[in-house]
Amino acid sequence: MLPLCSHQEQARMDDALDVWGVHGMGGVLSTVLLGVFASTAINPNGADGLLYGGSSFFMIQLIVVAAASLYAFVFTYIMLIAINYITPVKVSDDEEHQGLDMSIHGEIAYDIHLI
Repeated sequence: MLPLCSHQEQARMDDALDVWGVHGMGGVLSTVLLGVFASTAINPNGADGLLYGGSSFFMIQLIVVAAASLYAFVFTYIMLIAINYITPVKVSDDEEHQGLDMSIHGEIAYDIHLI
């Protein structure tokens, strides 16, 4: 079993693919920064960002980030509850400690001691 990253251990997160760290944070940061750096000089049909006096567009971007985050959290939570009725979403602590290759497939795919 590979250990969780230290920030995942501290937050008690189980995000093996780092979905939140890559897609979530990248999307939040880019959407908020769009509200900062947007310019009608680049897109005449758009709006000016915070640096160009467009505080209303910046506020819209913050609201959109909050709404999208809330929607994603609620939808994911509901889907995990539904999926958990069909098949367990999380393995037991014993299976995780043993390693998923061994507990699910009955074999070890990679011998990390040789690497």
